Amino acid sequence: MNLSRYRLPFHFVQILAAVSGAVAGIVLFAPGLSANETSLELATRSQVSGEGKVTIVLTLKNPGRQPLFHIHPIFHFHHTMSHMPRIHRLDPGQSVTLTNMKHPPVRSVGSYPVVAMVRYKETEEATESYTRVHTDSFYFEEPMASKIDGKIGVEVNEDTSRIRILLKNPSSSFKNIRMMLLLPPELISDRFQGMMGLTLRGGEEKYFEVPVRKVSGPPGGIYPVHLLVEYGEMLKHYSGDIPAQINFGPVIRQGDYWPQMLVFAFLAVTLWLAFYRRFRVLKST
Repeated sequence: MNLSRYRLPFHFVQILAAVSGAVAGIVLFAPGLSANETSLELATRSQVSGEGKVTIVLTLKNPGRQPLFHIHPIFHFHHTMSHMPRIHRLDPGQSVTLTNMKHPPVRSVGSYPVVAMVRYKETEEATESYTRVHTDSFYFEEPMASKIDGKIGVEVNEDTSRIRILLKNPSSSFKNIRMMLLLPPELISDRFQGMMGLTLRGGEEKYFEVPVRKVSGPPGGIYPVHLLVEYGEMLKHYSGDIPAQINFGPVIRQGDYWPQMLVFAFLAVTLWLAFYRRFRVLKST
């Protein structure tokens, strides 16, 4: 039997290779194309009166091409939390400004952290929500930045991840610091909730680990983590923010499966028709 007559022409092999390459590209990038790539933009502006009363203005803007729904802003102030009015819908290009006057009055000269955490949904009936975290600070009479150095490392496992925190006091004086680990609602730490105190002597370093687990949200995703550091010294207040991210892998949302399925179906039908027509020609010769 002469098998050479059943070999596919070289130009046909080239076409199949080109189609396969195009399909691979579509399969790899389809999830990113189908998702709403532009997220919510946040900005804050703070005002402090001579008596220490704080007013914080939060601006939310939708820079994308699709509306956002069920937007819920929350402020985190030291060891308190303040919920803002919910926004049912934010259309493309639309911005909304909210004013918050619930921050506790400040008495000590120095800097104070402000954290706005906003949850939203990409469709009105969606069960999944997404979180944006915006950090800022304001000062009363004189800015005072924290002198505590620090960095955060992350070890991601399937069930429970670990946040590795390293803090260092480069100054010669000891610092009694207060820390708050700020996590998005999709993550939780059973060992670090609320405020935690720590004393760092001059030149001292301290290292500790915090287990963190995921409790909600879609598979995968990149989540922001912030460790707020505050302390008082010589009747002045100092604050700092140590940011990090936890990457649980690429997000595959429910609607992202359809592009891959359609591409694979198209490829299968195309290849079947090509081989069917080729063998019909060979059979008739």
